[in-house]
Amino acid sequence: MDKNPVKIKRNLNIGDLDAETDNEFLDTCFIDKGYLEDLLDVKNPCSIIVGRTGAGKSALLYKVSTSIDNYKKIDPNDISVKFLEHSDIMQFMDKLGVNLDLFYKMLWRHILIIELVRLRYKIKNEEDNESFFRGLVDRFKRDDIKQKAISYFRDWGDKFWLDTDEQLKQITRKLEDETKANLGVQFSGIDVSLNGVSKLSDEQKTEITQRASQVVSSLQIKQLNEMLDMLAEYSFKDPQKHYYLLIDQLDEDWADTNTRCKFIRALIEEVKGFRKISHVKILVALRKDLIDLVFDKTRGAGFQEEKYESYILQIQWSSSELIDLVEKRVRETFRKVYTKDQVTINEIFPEARKVAHGKTAMEYILERTLLRPRDILQFVNETFKVSVDKDKITWTLIHEAESAYSEKRLRSLKEEWGETYPSFEETIEILRGRKSTFDFSDFKNAQFESVITKLSTKNTTDPCVVITKEYFNVIGSTENDIVSTILSCLYKVGAIGIKLETNNAFIWSYRNKSAVTTGEAERASQLKIHKMLHKTLDIKFHEGNG
Repeated sequence: MDKNPVKIKRNLNIGDLDAETDNEFLDTCFIDKGYLEDLLDVKNPCSIIVGRTGAGKSALLYKVSTSIDNYKKIDPNDISVKFLEHSDIMQFMDKLGVNLDLFYKMLWRHILIIELVRLRYKIKNEEDNESFFRGLVDRFKRDDIKQKAISYFRDWGDKFWLDTDEQLKQITRKLEDETKANLGVQFSGIDVSLNGVSKLSDEQKTEITQRASQVVSSLQIKQLNEMLDMLAEYSFKDPQKHYYLLIDQLDEDWADTNTRCKFIRALIEEVKGFRKISHVKILVALRKDLIDLVFDKTRGAGFQEEKYESYILQIQWSSSELIDLVEKRVRETFRKVYTKDQVTINEIFPEARKVAHGKTAMEYILERTLLRPRDILQFVNETFKVSVDKDKITWTLIHEAESAYSEKRLRSLKEEWGETYPSFEETIEILRGRKSTFDFSDFKNAQFESVITKLSTKNTTDPCVVITKEYFNVIGSTENDIVSTILSCLYKVGAIGIKLETNNAFIWSYRNKSAVTTGEAERASQLKIHKMLHKTLDIKFHEGNG
């Protein structure tokens, strides 16, 4: 018996690109790659979910939240980090060059302890708060060290039911008061602000910096350590009850870049520190480019990135897993519309044809993605948009959808990498109109000259702009330095693949190494433009070279 004919209806899609609004599909079509079990296991150290935009970090955190009873989601937008940036004491210390790393760590430790206590004891008001403290005081009344830890929270704000940002403001005010007290009578009239620093002599700055640094280094980290020990011993002993803190949206604009990097680095350190509490796990979602930026900007002497490897869960997808994802979502989408039908990919997408060099529709689409769920969902959704009232998607319609998809992919790259490469919109134009694969020696052309001239007029921290300005200002960099810097940028964002030696395969940032050095870029023999950008950049594709 033939199936009832199905047609692609208007507004039909296989899911939203944002995990926050894609919950229905995540509930029914989630592809479990084994990551969920690792994250839920409180004994497993992997806690920092890393992947590029659209790889499924937020989706994983959502699935964690639906799999457990005791969790709290912390949104950095709810923590007044912008208040920190604009507070007089923070600007004062930052301008003096005081190292605030310890302060940021202390803030996170304070916030995380309080969130765990509120979660564990369901503290919602002052009465709950007092009950919790009475229990601690009674249990540890013979332990002086524990009593000091308890008194820390009495001194620094024991109001666990307050919003996190209010707690943070209390701690910052305490820092300001202690700094002023430590400056003594000699500096009692000093304006502790950004403006106040400019009025100090060099000698005064040196002495005040030393005194301010003493205040930061004497912060109550010891008491916080005791509080951690106390919670491990007293509050989180039941092996049947696990507690999770989930932290997402760290890539949003909740602070300026430098502050955000310091704050995220402090959080990563605290994630490690909280491992001492059994049955508790802190899970953090971080974009790949953001964690790279954090490590780059906070890299001190003796920094070893490999120390963090066991804490990092790197999300990667295979082609077969992504096709499985689309298959599940197509079935679910059509099941809702045509409840009697089990529609598969093969029933709505065309057969492999020479026009696609013998590839299936899914293989063709996958080649135009960075092997991430968001990319493939976006492409399939675009094919649905151009196929309204059709019962089958044709190759002609796929090519039509590709134009809109390619344009959106370029826009997404600009948004994803705008912080690292603020002038990416100008830099990418170096590729427009080229052959899909070309020799390194052909990189410098009239278009190249035009683009670097534009970059030299920009005023950003973009490394492509910085190196170009140096070249035009004749202060050391060469044209080859510009080329290798731009190639490193284009490779890192996924716009190009490079062949380091003639007999080697092309390497890509999303499949092989996430970045190449400028030295490696200089050794490139050939360059290949990613197929996701072919339509929007008018790339000339020739069979056999793309």
